[in-house]
Amino acid sequence: MHRRAALLLFIALAVLSIDPVIFSVAAGNRAKLHRFFTVFPDRQYPEFPAFLDDVRAHTQPGDSIAVVMPSMAWESGYRYAYYRAAYFLPGREVLPLVRPDDTAVPENFARAKYIAAWHRNVQDPTRHIVWSGRGGVLMGH
Repeated sequence: MHRRAALLLFIALAVLSIDPVIFSVAAGNRAKLHRFFTVFPDRQYPEFPAFLDDVRAHTQPGDSIAVVMPSMAWESGYRYAYYRAAYFLPGREVLPLVRPDDTAVPENFARAKYIAAWHRNVQDPTRHIVWSGRGGVLMGH
């Protein structure tokens, strides 16, 4: 009798501990979930991935690229830009212009072969515009 009660209690606890969200995700519309998770990271800057796609099309693997954003504060948008650029620009070296403590890294600006400036005006007489569009410019040496 005790074994049967213990088994029933175990089964009841196991069933009650299952999170219904897990089943809804697993049984849900995968295409809809894919669209959601593809767009979700870029909800604040939905045009930025298209800009990075064009930056990738105008650069080569091995190139170094620094990204300039409207906000150059790490927690106010630069962290997003830096990590998304690293994701969308495979094979290229993405150089941060700001550290997580908001300290500027001007040597990376000088070291970068390209500057990808999005919704921000950048003046540098040593560089020329390689491409412009989608809210930004790509400048190179």
